[in-house]
Amino acid sequence: MWTPKVKTIAALDKGLTVLDVVRETNGASLHELHLYTGLPKATLLRLLVTLERRQLVWRRIADGFFCPGSSADATKHTSDATNRLAQCAASELHRLQQAILWPSDLAVRSGTRMMLCETNRSQSYFMIRRDRIGVRVNMLRSAIGRAFLAFCPDKEREHIVAGLRRSSRPGDSLARDPASLDAVLQRARRMGYGVREESFGGDYDRSRAELDDRLNAIAVPILSGDTVLGCITIVWIQGVRTVTQIAAQHLDSLHRTATAIAVRMENQQGGNSRVRDK
Repeated sequence: MWTPKVKTIAALDKGLTVLDVVRETNGASLHELHLYTGLPKATLLRLLVTLERRQLVWRRIADGFFCPGSSADATKHTSDATNRLAQCAASELHRLQQAILWPSDLAVRSGTRMMLCETNRSQSYFMIRRDRIGVRVNMLRSAIGRAFLAFCPDKEREHIVAGLRRSSRPGDSLARDPASLDAVLQRARRMGYGVREESFGGDYDRSRAELDDRLNAIAVPILSGDTVLGCITIVWIQGVRTVTQIAAQHLDSLHRTATAIAVRMENQQGGNSRVRDK
């Protein structure tokens, strides 16, 4: 073992300790990091800001947790790709919420469902129910699922719908009605965004009459070439605005945000590629 007779750098050691904890926990609050490391919160904040500027950690806006950032050694597993997308989306979703006030969610495909991976609902001016990160959302009834299906490549859509067609769940019944599903997706492409099924109140299978979250949403895809990386929404209180009103007021902002996230992803991947090439 190499044992040079020099002093170590205490601040660097503390920073690396914090980074190790963030990576080991895959995300922790400031209080949890304080408990894990024993470091004062003021010190932790300085270290975390430094690590964030180096893109080694990022702060999730959904719950304020500090999460591991992407790196040149990042794998291509789905979980890592989702983390990179959420990291690229966080600041853009923050800007969007400040501009339009209504909250937004980010979701990615997880098999035949959509999975929530970031949200700015905690920052919203409006009091809206918060879903937990990782919650699975109906693909056929939700705005984010319909936006994904409408704009993803044909082969991917066929694979998803084939899986849903084999399901016996009430919430997947639209997959067994190809004509109706095609009409829904054609409408989404024509409008440029997905909308909720009218009877969808947030529950996978049950109708609004049975369980109603009293929300509505529109969603657009985050496109990288022909690939849909994920979808982002605008969520609002049902009855306060119509879908047409929200689209007229905020659809352009939503599309700009989706494009900005896609550009961030492409720039990040290009940067990682350049590091690997060296």
